[in-house]
Amino acid sequence: MDAWLVDLDQVAPSDITEHYPEGLTEDELRRGAEFVHARAAHRFYRARLTVRRLLADRLGLAPHELRIHYDPAGKPYLPDHPGTHVSWSRSDGLLLLGATETGPVGVDVELVRPATTSMDVLAFVYPDMPATATPETFFHAWTLLEAAVKATGRGLAEGAKEVDLVFGPDGGVRLRGITGHGAPPWHGHTALQPVVQDVPWAMTAFVSRELPPVTVLPWPPRGASMRPGARSLVKTGSTRG
Repeated sequence: MDAWLVDLDQVAPSDITEHYPEGLTEDELRRGAEFVHARAAHRFYRARLTVRRLLADRLGLAPHELRIHYDPAGKPYLPDHPGTHVSWSRSDGLLLLGATETGPVGVDVELVRPATTSMDVLAFVYPDMPATATPETFFHAWTLLEAAVKATGRGLAEGAKEVDLVFGPDGGVRLRGITGHGAPPWHGHTALQPVVQDVPWAMTAFVSRELPPVTVLPWPPRGASMRPGARSLVKTGSTRG
């Protein structure tokens, strides 16, 4: 599994492509134009261009050579590289991207910040959630849930009830399984990541059939010698699997 946590506000257009924004597809340009605020549009553009740049680099291609398609449920796939499975997620100015050859994968990232209604949202999906659940529980659980429905391609509306989460007495959360998708079992992993933004932490989640320890790389690289795919360890904080 390769994974990158991208600070979109630090990604300069020249770091992505010499043809920004011409490197975007017509659909991406259309979607970006729908944003009301320019900052949100540029984050969207930079996210899509960064995904293409990092995946192309990993596959030994030029970014413009990489084709990214979407199935009817919106799950991305690479038609010219069916053995490589990809998923990505955005939270404000952050992008989390994962790529693996071990099978379907789903990822999610959420900035950790107070949210008065977050526990109510989680309780709607998991009414049996224990009273000991804490705000930290929400971020572990919600990112696992989002990553799981991305891995299966079902989406929250259809797939949320299929995701079986176990809530521990200490506020921890683990993925017990995803019903209706057969063997082998699914595995989940969450971790706190340090970020350089107004909010100092982000919760990341990965769900896949086979899930070895995940090292999340910062991008743009911290150091001129680092290239996408280089194995430089980033602090991962606590994990709940």
